[in-house]
Amino acid sequence: MKRLFFLPAFLLAANVYAQTKTYTMAQAHSHNDYERSTPFYAAASLQFGSIEADIHLKDGELYVAHDTKDIQTVRTFRSMYLQPVLRQFELNNGQAYTDGTPLQLLIDVKTAAAPTLKALQQQLLPYRQYFDRSVNPKAVRIVLSGNLPPVSEWQQYDPMFFFDGRPDSTYPAEMRARIAMLSTDFEKYSKWNGKGTLTPEDLKAVKQIIDSTHARGFAFRFWGAPDTRSAWYKLMDLGVDMIGTDHPAAFSDVIRNVSATTTGSLPIHPVYTPTYASDATNIKSKNVILFIGDGTGLAQMYAGYTANKGDLNIFRMKQLGLSKTQSSDNYHTDSAAGGTAMGSGKKTNNREIGMDNTYVSIPVLPEILAPAGIRSGVLVTEEITGATPAAFYGHTADRDSSRTLFHQLADSKLSLAIGGGKEELEQETTARWRDTLATQGILITDAAKWNPTTGNRTLVILSNKVVNSMQQGRGDYLKQSLKKALQQLNASGKGFFLMVEGSRIDHGGHFNNLDYLVREMLDFDDAIGEAMAFADKDKQTTIIVTADHETSGLALMDGDISQGWLRGHFATNDHTGIPVMVFAYGPNSQLFRGVYENTEIFSKILECFRISRK
Repeated sequence: MKRLFFLPAFLLAANVYAQTKTYTMAQAHSHNDYERSTPFYAAASLQFGSIEADIHLKDGELYVAHDTKDIQTVRTFRSMYLQPVLRQFELNNGQAYTDGTPLQLLIDVKTAAAPTLKALQQQLLPYRQYFDRSVNPKAVRIVLSGNLPPVSEWQQYDPMFFFDGRPDSTYPAEMRARIAMLSTDFEKYSKWNGKGTLTPEDLKAVKQIIDSTHARGFAFRFWGAPDTRSAWYKLMDLGVDMIGTDHPAAFSDVIRNVSATTTGSLPIHPVYTPTYASDATNIKSKNVILFIGDGTGLAQMYAGYTANKGDLNIFRMKQLGLSKTQSSDNYHTDSAAGGTAMGSGKKTNNREIGMDNTYVSIPVLPEILAPAGIRSGVLVTEEITGATPAAFYGHTADRDSSRTLFHQLADSKLSLAIGGGKEELEQETTARWRDTLATQGILITDAAKWNPTTGNRTLVILSNKVVNSMQQGRGDYLKQSLKKALQQLNASGKGFFLMVEGSRIDHGGHFNNLDYLVREMLDFDDAIGEAMAFADKDKQTTIIVTADHETSGLALMDGDISQGWLRGHFATNDHTGIPVMVFAYGPNSQLFRGVYENTEIFSKILECFRISRK
């Protein structure tokens, strides 16, 4: 059979981010469906809106096969498609699918038209209510292709039959309603293999035939088009109305997730222009700011770069390296082991916080820096007991030990901690314990009461509603909190260490939601620009930007930097073992060049402060 492409019309024209059509499974076509191990049912289980059967008339029976030589007596149209359709209607209360998605059978006639269609009509007539939409609006539409009778004879055929036309043919006005679509061979216009993109000449030719068909008022499909993710997206971009595939599961994944894998037209932020006055100098660092983008690989960063129309604060940094993130017990780390590696210089098992891989507590940076008079703080966009912030004050075998972590936070060497978890705090701790902390002036639950000029230890524990996602309206919480944190920690004049986490970049990866992820990435980068401005003014502050691990195996499929839109594909909803970038700015930033284990970030931070560890 000719390769059919059937898909809903969605997305952009050429490379402009502007949704023009919406693609759903109602427009997905199962090409050569009869060649699958479970014909009809594989596509129907995914709610494909169109399913293809090639039919041959032999000895009075209709068989389903690609060629005559492939005919088998058990593979009849009746058993493979007619009876399954009837069963589908029985299972779904008189419709093809429970949600009302329409279904069509595209029947490619392989033998002589007149006798084959007569035999087909005879098989369908007893079940007209399932195949005639003039009788039942929920009926399956029968679309005929292949060996068709002359157009002049179409009107003689049963009105349950619709026809697959051709763009180079003309049709009388009275037949327009019987034409389901116009179809043509993709290879007449391009030899594109579905990788990369079309040549300008091919793109023009392909777009012209699609647009001219639409101008005539018909839906359009190709057969013989490349059957790859890139090709599916490109056909959607061009407005092809029906797209077929030999890979129903992969195609279903694309269609069902197209809104989650495309983003654009996001608010962009101005990027700071660094002076580089103290960059890569050898003077002792007075302050170190460690930015951790949770789950942030290079693809996540470049997604932010694309959405911000070609600029990021991170990419203004000139010193860069690569961190290997594997934990002691796993090829890919979690945030607990990843944070512990950077906070303590020791590899550990996933889920452990502030312990080595034998479950023995080990010192973390704030505990090491405190004797030198260096104050420490953490600022995050998640719960303050999350694995990454906890790795800089806690010691527990299980990252979910919230009650333990709240008590350890209060007793820690942190001078400042800002994050969510007010609701969890109230659930996991006693009122007496919370009141005791409040009388000591070290617990604040309302950000408006946070006074950065105070010399007291400050725990700013906010409602989780305050630190929810950017999609949910978090606003500039991270950047504004960073300003206040820098003011408070810098007041002592003895130096500070601050860990800032873009916590919810990771959530976007776990959710496989590109828009969520990119909004978090942009917010993270905006805060980094604020820190770079502080570092240039201070001239003794080192900034490091890295990640605990990569999440989702994000691949960037397509995009337009000038327009700020992009499309991605997620390999998983879990962490991966991909090494992550390390960017650095300010004094001693050259230390962070090269390829090394994530534990080296700990030792390099101590070297910035000129603190040695035996």
